[in-house]
Amino acid sequence: MRNPAGPARETTVATRRAALLGALALPLPALATATQDKVRLVVPFAAGGTNDEVMRVLAEAASRHLGRPIEVENLPGRHGVRAIAGLASAPPDGRLIAQLPVAALRMALLAQLPFEVPRDVTPILGVAGGAFGAIAAAGRFPGGWAGFLAEAREKPGTLSYGSAGLNSTGHLTMARLLLREGVRAVHVPFRGAALAVQALAAGDVEVTAGPIRIGALVEAGQAEWLHVWTATRLARWPAAPTLRELGYRLTVTAPFGIVAPPGLPAATGAALHDAFRAAMATEAFRAVLAEHDMTEDYRDGAAYGAFLAQQARAEEMLIGRLGLQP
Repeated sequence: MRNPAGPARETTVATRRAALLGALALPLPALATATQDKVRLVVPFAAGGTNDEVMRVLAEAASRHLGRPIEVENLPGRHGVRAIAGLASAPPDGRLIAQLPVAALRMALLAQLPFEVPRDVTPILGVAGGAFGAIAAAGRFPGGWAGFLAEAREKPGTLSYGSAGLNSTGHLTMARLLLREGVRAVHVPFRGAALAVQALAAGDVEVTAGPIRIGALVEAGQAEWLHVWTATRLARWPAAPTLRELGYRLTVTAPFGIVAPPGLPAATGAALHDAFRAAMATEAFRAVLAEHDMTEDYRDGAAYGAFLAQQARAEEMLIGRLGLQP
């Protein structure tokens, strides 16, 4: 699709895409050399994890509706920034698409990368969002979250909370809650939720915040939920209060969707949308969402693009409010 603003505008966009790729120095465009009958779906998470499992089930079902195989390519790291960097200069022929976690918008802003949505991608559809929450050692805070806040006020800057990395969803949501309450606690970033959970079990941190799989420690009887961040209580842990029930107008599910390179022809985008939308209706996909406490968050391409643009603005405001650094 030609840019109506003319050659000068096209040169600027091309320069921005080159700068984005140069900032990350990644060989992702090679992914687009797949044969015409195959689609590459970049998943910015490690193989075997929750997101990988969900996307593989979705891709398998979508391939049947699309009539072409969809091959999952795992590219973990940078919360999805590497995936969108690869899209920036890939040909818009429908052979390369990517899962886009909303955290990628935050990371691109923090790194000051020349990337904007939806201009620098073609949104295909919104898919789902994962459940998150915060846990503490069993019995550590009588009164739950209120008990944590009371102790944090009595001992400012002494309590600590872990999360899966700096500027992660767990980190930022806890930071927002503490800012609102006017209390201080020390953030301890770990390389993954599993290490943050281990630190809680060892007594190295008082609280761990992150994806719902941290609840394995609750199931083992070693921890209890302070709160979950879904809109309603989770069937698996009906006693865990939501943030909304605790008085916060906040729901956090870290939604993700699927995007393609900019300039994707409308017909190609429609075919991909229809295939993945049909896949979302399959029993296998609904089952894997339920297994991992995820909720469907469908948006068509236009609505998903508008959501991404709005979310990017919200992330920019949050970065300024919390004074975040890369």
